[in-house]
Amino acid sequence: GHSEGVSSVQISPDGRYGLSGNWDNTLKYWDLQTGKCVRTLTGHTSNVLSVAISPDGRYGLSGSVGDLLKTWDLQTGKCLRTLTGHTHDVRSVSISPDGKTALSGSTDSSLKSWDLATGKCLRTLTGHTGRVYSVAISPDGKFALSGGEDKTLKLWRLKE
Repeated sequence: GHSEGVSSVQISPDGRYGLSGNWDNTLKYWDLQTGKCVRTLTGHTSNVLSVAISPDGRYGLSGSVGDLLKTWDLQTGKCLRTLTGHTHDVRSVSISPDGKTALSGSTDSSLKSWDLATGKCLRTLTGHTGRVYSVAISPDGKFALSGGEDKTLKLWRLKE
């Protein structure tokens, strides 16, 4: 279904759907039972590098070449908000277990924590000396783990 390479995938919490990000600047929302594309999400102007699905399965998050994160309503395919703040590619995204915040990792060597309801950047985490390639939030939402070009993993405290 994609016209270029697929860079990121995620399965919805109920296991029924998949979300894929592509180098053709789109995301595709898939019915995993039938293998058919339910909808194509458009709005990025460059390669989509990372995708995530909210814990309730209703929303998607994507990061792209450049500095953009987008939030999506997966039922309608509508882009709800564009989050800006990184100065380079957003390589990895993750949504907290409560669905209220997100974390992004960038080739600008930083991570950012976001309030998904407002789009506001809550915190910028610095410490990597090279590109951040991967981020994850712990199941309790208290910690984040990041990995980067500097050959390190960093554990971050998000909440007390």
